[in-house]
Amino acid sequence: MFTALRDDADAIPLGEAGGARRRGERRRRTQLVAVAAAVACVVAAGVAGGSWLTRDLAGPEPEPIAPPDRIVQLGPPRPLGEEISFGARPAFSLTSVAGERAYASWFAGDQLMVAAADLRTGERAWPAKALGEFDDSNGIVALPHALLAIGEHNDGTIPDQLLFVVDPDSGVVRWKLPFSINDDDLLFFEAAVVLVTADGTSRGYDWTTGRVLWEQPATADRPVMSIGMTHPDSGLPNDVLLAQHLPLLRDPRLLQVTAGGNLLVRDAATGTLTATRAGVAPSGHANYIATGGRLYGYSLMERTYRLRVTDVDGTGASRDILTGAPEHNLTTLVACGTGRVCVLDSYMDTSQVIALDVTQGRELWRVTAPSDLDQLTAAGTRVLLTGRRSEPPQVASILIDKDGREVIRSEAQLVWISTGTLLSLGTTEVASVDAADGEVRALGELPAHLRWCSWTETRLACPTPTGFQVWAINR
Repeated sequence: MFTALRDDADAIPLGEAGGARRRGERRRRTQLVAVAAAVACVVAAGVAGGSWLTRDLAGPEPEPIAPPDRIVQLGPPRPLGEEISFGARPAFSLTSVAGERAYASWFAGDQLMVAAADLRTGERAWPAKALGEFDDSNGIVALPHALLAIGEHNDGTIPDQLLFVVDPDSGVVRWKLPFSINDDDLLFFEAAVVLVTADGTSRGYDWTTGRVLWEQPATADRPVMSIGMTHPDSGLPNDVLLAQHLPLLRDPRLLQVTAGGNLLVRDAATGTLTATRAGVAPSGHANYIATGGRLYGYSLMERTYRLRVTDVDGTGASRDILTGAPEHNLTTLVACGTGRVCVLDSYMDTSQVIALDVTQGRELWRVTAPSDLDQLTAAGTRVLLTGRRSEPPQVASILIDKDGREVIRSEAQLVWISTGTLLSLGTTEVASVDAADGEVRALGELPAHLRWCSWTETRLACPTPTGFQVWAINR
């Protein structure tokens, strides 16, 4: 991933179009970018539960009143502590934050390195750690109870990736797990790390020791995709690489779509099968996102894609709610309000954000956008479209309100701080943005190009050319 991001290009080898698309979806899903769970891109938006059948019989419901925006007052960035040095000028570096820690990852020669800072003070939390020699990395993911880092061999080693589970307080590697980012599904639940291998075998691992807690061998109708369920209170993404979801799954359900197009629901803590649903697949090759008690599947290799929704919490009924135009691709889906989802439809050099009423199965609005804006996130009823590869003077961010109105179009990278406030990261300029009207208020400047940062409501952590630094951004 370091190589791919450094070159601003997709380094995944391309085969036939369908295979490339599936690999691309896996890269995006695991995002560890990795791995954090092939889960939904939902953040602080809500999707109503309950059966769509009973809702239709009862007639349309009045649109719920959205909760008031949470406004965060941001102030000029103030450095905390000293810059934590990498010891050289690495070709690339990343940051991630969780709990009371800010983390950085970089390469020193062939050595994959990680380090930590105290978010409160900006001081070094523990010395830099060398994880081993690798050709590449699939990044880091910070959780409250562990730092996750992935090294990539690229030398014929099978499997190609190695996951490190690092103690956040000491930097000691607790345990390691080999896996394939393109063939396996790796998910992070509160109760266990779950790995589902390409042959359909599922295992749960203890967070502290790496001990296998449970194992489910593959069945005749084996799982081909395993994901988790997210909810409105999952929280907002807090770094650029994890722009679409938070990695830790608090809902204990492991959702597995089988080769036959059926759904298995397991308890991630024990592996126990708790429910099944039939006919959830829109086609033989599809991607899936689960949020708010529903499973959404969209076809990947059909000339005309279909979006299918399945009620996981209630009756288990499935139905198609959107059919794409010929040769179009659906690439992203997020919940964008109660009973709503927003999808990103792409065709050649143009994309469209489409808002759908899930209960009634109808389109609410669509907005056209540049095709290089390929990341869609939501907070409440608003959606934010961004692109990691955009550079000024290209448009890097578009904020859209619940009615499909464009609130702001910016050359800077916009990120969610809360439902009512965004942070604008320019080349060196930092600003706050009001989500309601798009008003921009300059906060100040930082000394380095602001890419691959991570943040909270009060802190910003970014790589510099020679290290990484924590800034206070609260007023």
